[in-house]
Amino acid sequence: MNQSLIKVGRTVAGVGLSLALTLSTTPTVAYAASSAEIQAQLDSASAYLADLASQSSAKFSELEDIQADLQITRDQIVSIEGEIQVKEGELAAAREVLSHSMAENYKSRVDVVSFILNSTSFDDMVSRVYYANKVAAYESDAIATVRAIQEELDSEHTELENKETEQEDLLEQAEASYAELQDLQASQQAYVNQLSVEVQEALEAERIAAEEEARRQREAAEAEAARQRAEAEAAAAAQAEESGESEGPNTDIPSFETTDDTDDDSSSSDSGSNTDDIPSYDSSDSGSGDSYSGGGGSTSSYVPDYGSGVWAAIDYAKSQLGVSYSWGGYAIANQEFDCSGLVWWAYTQAGYSIPRGQRMANGYYDSMIGWCLERGGWTTNQANLQPGDLMFWGSSVESTGHVGMCIGGGMMIHSNYGGVEIDSVYYSSGNFVGGGPIV
Repeated sequence: MNQSLIKVGRTVAGVGLSLALTLSTTPTVAYAASSAEIQAQLDSASAYLADLASQSSAKFSELEDIQADLQITRDQIVSIEGEIQVKEGELAAAREVLSHSMAENYKSRVDVVSFILNSTSFDDMVSRVYYANKVAAYESDAIATVRAIQEELDSEHTELENKETEQEDLLEQAEASYAELQDLQASQQAYVNQLSVEVQEALEAERIAAEEEARRQREAAEAEAARQRAEAEAAAAAQAEESGESEGPNTDIPSFETTDDTDDDSSSSDSGSNTDDIPSYDSSDSGSGDSYSGGGGSTSSYVPDYGSGVWAAIDYAKSQLGVSYSWGGYAIANQEFDCSGLVWWAYTQAGYSIPRGQRMANGYYDSMIGWCLERGGWTTNQANLQPGDLMFWGSSVESTGHVGMCIGGGMMIHSNYGGVEIDSVYYSSGNFVGGGPIV
């Protein structure tokens, strides 16, 4: 048998097992799975779909090869059948000669001995013996030729028929395998489409849940901040009463203000040296009971001491929940903040020196976003953010207009038009361009 047919036959024979294995490995979506889990299943299903497409393409090429081989065999059959017709004509002619010779011998009933003895001379006798032998040999050869032609035709015809049957079987198997792959690919495509929809639905559900959790945390944090401020004011009042101080509130507390009044987020050209112009608020004075007037009225200057480090920066930011928003560069504890001012103040209180402005326009090394990009760990996926990471919104990294701080649990804190508040990291007011650690 043709070796290529053997190879193709083995390939087709393995398709059933291959399909059975692939069908048994189709992933299923877990009940109430998270968007990350469904996305992982979607990635796996998409990879499997690509593999099915590759198998389908290979099977189609194999199918074309079998069809080509079968056509070649059928062409050979047509060619050999033409040769058979020629040989059948030769066979008919040989049979006619043999039949004619036998008929003549029968009619004349010549006695070979009489034929030889009736010779007129010795030379004539030799000639007659030679002629008689030639006739016998001719008849014998004709019979042998007829048999050989008949056997050759039968053998060639049988071989071609067997070859054609084998190739037709292979073609049928290949077509069935290709059809199975096509059906499986269609089912897998539908599954991938379903997972894509479920990912979007899960993301939307998580966004809604995150916003609800942010609202709950915001309300709890605001209540806690109000409680702390009330305690601080009561403590300050008690201390003032005990010391017999009758003076009014101290209004000499410096405001943290920069000269940039063109953006929601104030900026400075100096990443750390601007502390001479914008003094940081020293939490060591938190127990003095000093207060100052600003914004809507008198406010305590007390700020709890949370120590140092990233978590301390988060706690300092949370201590300002409910403080009003101020556009244009103010960062005054317990009174008002713009968005970058809150982040800068919180990290400064926690012992870090970082740029005051968030925009790239301040310079790559003189801006919060430049520091984050330089620091490493930049991500455009909110799910990858870590507590303390800064988050930026705008049209691009070169043009941002808002900054906040991730506090963990899918939440972030920022100073927005509603004041200092906690929101979901999926806060959707504007285009999120990315975020990462600044220290």
